[in-house]
Amino acid sequence: MDDPYRRPRRPVVVQHSAGRSGSNGPLTAVERVVGSHLAQRYEFVRMHQSDDGNGALNVPLLRRWVSMLRQVRPDLVHVRGLQNEGFHGVLAARLARVPRILVTVHGTVRDLTSPPSWRRHLLVHGAEPFTLRAATHVGTVCEYAAARRFVQAVGERFVGVIPNGVPVPADPSAARDRVRAELGLAPSDVVMIAVSRLTWEKGYAVLARALRRLAPGHLRRVLLVVGDGPDRTGIESALSDAGPVDVRFLGSRRDVPDLLSAADLFVFPTRHENLSNALLEAMAYGLPAVASAVGGNVEVLRRGGGRLVPPDDPSALAAAIAPLLADPVERRHLGDLARKVVDDGYSLDVMLGTLDRTYRRILGTRG
Repeated sequence: MDDPYRRPRRPVVVQHSAGRSGSNGPLTAVERVVGSHLAQRYEFVRMHQSDDGNGALNVPLLRRWVSMLRQVRPDLVHVRGLQNEGFHGVLAARLARVPRILVTVHGTVRDLTSPPSWRRHLLVHGAEPFTLRAATHVGTVCEYAAARRFVQAVGERFVGVIPNGVPVPADPSAARDRVRAELGLAPSDVVMIAVSRLTWEKGYAVLARALRRLAPGHLRRVLLVVGDGPDRTGIESALSDAGPVDVRFLGSRRDVPDLLSAADLFVFPTRHENLSNALLEAMAYGLPAVASAVGGNVEVLRRGGGRLVPPDDPSALAAAIAPLLADPVERRHLGDLARKVVDDGYSLDVMLGTLDRTYRRILGTRG
């Protein structure tokens, strides 16, 4: 006989992730989810891959994951991303006979503009299609990804858009004076900031050419570049002569929110994107954004809070940046709009609410 006082069992949801903390959006999302109030409704178990294995099949990793999944017997495994990481997550869940596997699409190797390679070919034509076919449910982080042909092909297994979400600070300028003093920035300096993995895919070559097109101004302009990556040396060289802009490379930082607080303008000339946490976090801190019109950038900034420019167009990028550097009133206006856009559609609460509804629908439970 059932005990009426027994607390109902929480559904077990395995949260798959990959990479180093702070290095990518999907991992940041996992960390935010497992630390949220949803941990009271679901029993979260982490399944983390520290590297991508260079495209190879990682048999020891699969064995560990399959063994773990058979032990915890999850109701759902949530795999974030495609590529090699998502392939391993889905394959492990299939081998362990997990009944429900949700894959959310955060990006795809097919968008990379780097030269073709055997690894890329295997991922685009093998691992990524398998990851989507093997999932019982598929979601995306933005409407742009949801409309793509390879996602549309999953048919009725598509469960909708689960947007990235970021915390919205009560006082975005709280650390401004302190951080500026620590960085040696004057109160009058106009500070741009770029936060991303340092790869050419993020548009740094275009940004370098755009900055050299800016006319000198009566106030000092500074660009803070936050992040690290495989192309850092080349990017540093490209930005070593940025015309009237003082460029500073800060590397990977744990205090990105404080750095955003110290800035005036976010620049994001990426060549392709789904839904960038870095863009949303900058907007949450009241920074107007100048971003390339690709992927999820478009659906975010069409709501307000910045300027969209064609990708790979340094002249258009410079033309969008220049008036914002010169006009603090317009920067504040766009920054206020940016905070509202995030608060309304891309806050942490919005993400958690959408994720909770999606989990409950997949699991067949009521709220």
